[in-house]
Amino acid sequence: MSYLIALPLRLKILALASLLLVAFAITTAFSTYAIYEVRDELRTIVEYQIALSVLIEEVDVETFEYEVNARRLLGTTADAERIRGLLARQQVIASRMPKAFAEMKTAIAAGLRDPRHDSRDLIALARVDGTLNLLGRSVPGFVQVGKGVQDAVEAGRLDDARRVVEGFRAYETTFGADLAEVRRAIAELTRDSVRLAETDTRKVLWLNVVLFVVAAGIGLGAVAVLAQRLTGAFRRLLEGTRSVEAGELAVELPVTSRDEVGQLTEAFNRMIVELRGKAKIRETFGQFLDPRLITRVLGEEAKNGGVAERRIVTVFFSDIKAFSTLSEQLTADVIARMLNGYFTTMTKIIRERNGIVDKYIGDAVMAFWTPPFSPGDQHAADACLAALAQQAALHEFRSELSNLTGMRRNVPDFRVRMGIATGEVVIGTLGSETTKSYTVIGDTVNLASRLEGANKLYGTSILVTEDTLRLAHHAVEARDLDLIVVAGKTEPVRIYELLAPAGELQPELAELRGVFEEGLAAYRTARWDVAERKLRDALRLAPDDVPSQTLLGRIAALQVDPPPADWNGVWTLDHK
Repeated sequence: MSYLIALPLRLKILALASLLLVAFAITTAFSTYAIYEVRDELRTIVEYQIALSVLIEEVDVETFEYEVNARRLLGTTADAERIRGLLARQQVIASRMPKAFAEMKTAIAAGLRDPRHDSRDLIALARVDGTLNLLGRSVPGFVQVGKGVQDAVEAGRLDDARRVVEGFRAYETTFGADLAEVRRAIAELTRDSVRLAETDTRKVLWLNVVLFVVAAGIGLGAVAVLAQRLTGAFRRLLEGTRSVEAGELAVELPVTSRDEVGQLTEAFNRMIVELRGKAKIRETFGQFLDPRLITRVLGEEAKNGGVAERRIVTVFFSDIKAFSTLSEQLTADVIARMLNGYFTTMTKIIRERNGIVDKYIGDAVMAFWTPPFSPGDQHAADACLAALAQQAALHEFRSELSNLTGMRRNVPDFRVRMGIATGEVVIGTLGSETTKSYTVIGDTVNLASRLEGANKLYGTSILVTEDTLRLAHHAVEARDLDLIVVAGKTEPVRIYELLAPAGELQPELAELRGVFEEGLAAYRTARWDVAERKLRDALRLAPDDVPSQTLLGRIAALQVDPPPADWNGVWTLDHK
C-alpha cells in the first residue's frame, strides 16, 4: 500500500486507469458471455421449438385435410376431374405425414443431444418425444382409413365408403386433443425459453449500465456510445419479447449491425416470422367468425359454450365453372391473385346484402342469410339480389382478367354458377373445443349445393328453389325451369332460373320466359306436340337457350319411351 502511495500521480492515474480497464474488460467478458447465452437460447427456440411447432401444425392441417378430402370423395362422384385431383392430393398427404413425424423425431433427437438445453428442456422434449411415438403409430391406420374410402369410391361402393369414412372417428382424440397437448407442451417450452432469454437480457442490461457509468465517469466517450447502443438494442429486444408475450406479432425490430446484437435481433425477427406463420395457419384452418356474429349474435353466449337452434334461413353456394381446367393454364401466383380478387369482390357484395360468408371451399363460396342481419323474411330477397349483383360484378371482373393474369390473348372465360335454397337448418356454434365455427347444417345446405351443380345441366347461372322465390318474388324476376329430384332426396323440388331484379327484366328475355313457360306447362301434361312447338319458338327467340334445348331432348326420348300415366313432369337428376 505504501508503495502505491509513493507512486507518482501519473502512475496512480495509470494504475487506476489500468484497474478500470481490467474492470471494463471483465465486464465486457461477462456481458459477451451473457449475450451468447441469450443468442443460444433464441437459437434453440428457432432451431427446435418453432421448427417442431411448424411441423405439428402441418400434421394437424394435413390430417384435417386428409379426412375432409376423403369425405369430399363421397360428394363428388360426378366430377371425375375433381376426384382425380382429390386422390392425387390424398397420396401426397399420405406420404407426407410419416415424413413429418420423422422430421419431428430427428429434431427432438438433435435437441436432446444439444448441450444448450437444461434439464427442464430435456424433460419436456422427452415427454413430447414419447407422445409423438404414440401419435406416429396411429398414422398408418389413419392413412389406411382414407385409402379404404378411396378404394370404395373408385369401385363405386358408396355405401361401403360411407361406413369406412366413419373410421376417422377413432382418431379424433389422437389428432385432436393429443396433438393439441403436444402443441401446448412446445408452446410452454417456448415461453420458458423466452423468459430465460428475458432474464439473461436484464442481466446484460445491468452489466452495460454499470459499464456505461464507469466509462462515463472517466470520460471514455466511445465506451459511453457503445454502452448506449447496446442498451438501446437490448431494450428493443426486451420490448419485442414482451410484445410477443402479449400476443402482438406485428413487431419487427430493426437490425442496425452485424455483431452479436444484430444476430440476436435477426434471430428474434426470424422467430416472429415463424410465429406469424403459425398464427396464419391457425387462422386459416381454425375458427373463423364474421365480426357481426360476435357482436350481434354470440355476445356473452360465446363465453358459455356453443349454442345452436333450428331456423329458416337462405343458403347460397357458388362455384367457378371449369376451374380445374382454368387453373392448369395459370401459374400458382396468378391463380392466387385471381382468386383473391374474385373472393374480395364477391364477399363485399354478400356482406353489403346482409349475408354471412360461411367458408371458402377451394374456388367455391358458401354463404347464408338469417335474422337479425336480414330482418323478417327479407333473407331470401337479400340472397337473390346479392347473387344477381355478383353476376353483374363478374362482367367488370372479367374485363380485369387480362391485367390479373397477364394474358393479352386467350383470356380465360371466367363464369360462376350459383345455387340458392331456403328452408330449415341447424344454425349455431359447432366444432371442437379448440376450433369452432358459426355455421349452418341440414338438407337446405345440401340442396343449395346441388342446385349450384345443376346449373351445368341447364346452362344457367343462378338456380333457386320455389321456397326461396316465394319469399323473394317481390324483389326479383325468374322463370319456372323444372321440377326435379336431386340426389339424396325423394321429394321433388320446383326450381327457377333467377333472371334480374324486379322491374329490370329486358323485354326480349320476358318474351322468352313467357314462351318457354307455355312449353313447360305442355311438357308437364305430356302434350308433346304443343310443348315441342313452344320450345322451338323459344329457341327462335334465343337459339342458345339451354333449358329449351334440354326439354326438347327429353321430349324426344319420352316420345320413344312414354312415361307412366300418372307422370307429372318430375325429372330425376342423374348424378352418376
